[in-house]
Amino acid sequence: MATPTRRLILQNIKTVLETITTDNGYKTDLSKVEPLGKSWATVKPGEKPWVGIVPQRESLKFEYSNIRVSLSVLLIAHVAGTTQDDRASKLNDLLDDIIAAINLDTTRGSNAISSTIKTVETDEGAPDGDGDGSMVINMDLAYFRGVGSS
Repeated sequence: MATPTRRLILQNIKTVLETITTDNGYKTDLSKVEPLGKSWATVKPGEKPWVGIVPQRESLKFEYSNIRVSLSVLLIAHVAGTTQDDRASKLNDLLDDIIAAINLDTTRGSNAISSTIKTVETDEGAPDGDGDGSMVINMDLAYFRGVGSS
């Protein structure tokens, strides 16, 4: 049996995010990418910057012999800094890098119709975070799947 398109898309996101290193021309050396969500407290300091990939809601629209799927995916990111200003810089650099990496191939290796970053929320202005910071990036992906098993 073939690998389901949804799984190929999620694997592609992980692979692309793992390329975020200064050696590849980014501002951030991403320590770890995992296919799960974690709070900032459960990610060890040595694992930050960290990104988790969390698939969310899917909506399906039947179109002839295919199903058009809209999938929402959260990218949860955590950084470790030393001050509030350092946290803000690291969050902004990581956000810039994620946007650049995700937009290199919005078809997710020819498996998706589109990949669009829709919203971003950060805690960069929170006074109680000291140097640690987090953000949640909401992506919408569209793809087709057949009506049968993959």
